[in-house]
Amino acid sequence: MKIKKKFVQSTAIALMVLACAYPRVKTDAAEMDNDVQQEQSAYQQQMLIQEQELLQQNAKPEVVSKEQLQVARANVSAQQSGRQLVFIGDSRTVGMNNAIGNDGNLWSAKVGMGLSWMKKTGVPAVESQITANSDVVILMGVNDVRSLSYTDKYIKYINEKAATWTALGANVYYVSVNPITFESASYPGISNSLIEKWNSKMQNGLSENVNYIDTYSQTVGKLSSKDGMHYNNNSYKTIYSLIKDGIITDKLYEQYNVQV
Repeated sequence: MKIKKKFVQSTAIALMVLACAYPRVKTDAAEMDNDVQQEQSAYQQQMLIQEQELLQQNAKPEVVSKEQLQVARANVSAQQSGRQLVFIGDSRTVGMNNAIGNDGNLWSAKVGMGLSWMKKTGVPAVESQITANSDVVILMGVNDVRSLSYTDKYIKYINEKAATWTALGANVYYVSVNPITFESASYPGISNSLIEKWNSKMQNGLSENVNYIDTYSQTVGKLSSKDGMHYNNNSYKTIYSLIKDGIITDKLYEQYNVQV
């Protein structure tokens, strides 16, 4: 959608240019026979198609200097300092909250919870406080990961809610289910291979209103845990920082067309 928006804007400009040129073409065409007019019309259509294709190909993130990137990132970071993060999650989110503190954020999380809790309690607990100044961060799925078919239910619900929240002006993020540090009899059937399949299905199914933050690939093999599932404070702080950085990276793209 980001590319499509830029494509539509660029195409509109191209059409305006063609429109300005058209009266001259029409005046000259009055003196041409039908065959020449048809040939010129076909040529104009071909050129328009080629121009549209070129604009679409060029709708890519800009390459900027290190200094420009630093300025843009500083601007986005300053904007973020005035925004509220709304976290919705399970026991891992509870652990992150304990490690970070409230930090000006809004937290709705409970140990052992999944989709049913999110729909009935987790989201309703904070939804009335979601505004244009909110970034909603969803960290759910590990307690339902054994049933990959559940991704369809997650996707449907999150997409519906994201449409409502983005209409208010909020931003919505789904964070990948993060890795286990080792397989444990306490959490039978959960493996990183299964988590990766879950993440892939979620990423592919979420709508354009939901920004996917991949913390899994940045943390696999790098986190510390006593039970394989829940992390120590330093690991939670690492994930928290990656989430905040992911939000800033997303907004660099949105505001400056810069992808890092």
